[in-house]
Amino acid sequence: MQVVEMKSKLEEKIKALEKEKTALLEEIGQLREIVELNEKAKGLEDEVNRLKDELETLKGKIPEEFLQELSGRDVEKCIGCEE
Repeated sequence: MQVVEMKSKLEEKIKALEKEKTALLEEIGQLREIVELNEKAKGLEDEVNRLKDELETLKGKIPEEFLQELSGRDVEKCIGCEE
């Protein structure tokens, strides 16, 4: 009788450990996704900031008389236009 009880307890322990392992692996996978998404967001944020800086630098190189001609028009919208 003791052997059957020991076997049963070990089988229950194994099932509990397998269930915990599955839950831990799932949580690890979700946390990895969060880390990857956070890194991607940070990279895109850095890229956007660099582009904004470049835009301001380029705007600063436009002669004042051209800026006056464009008054009333959004310079950012005009960038790349064919007019």
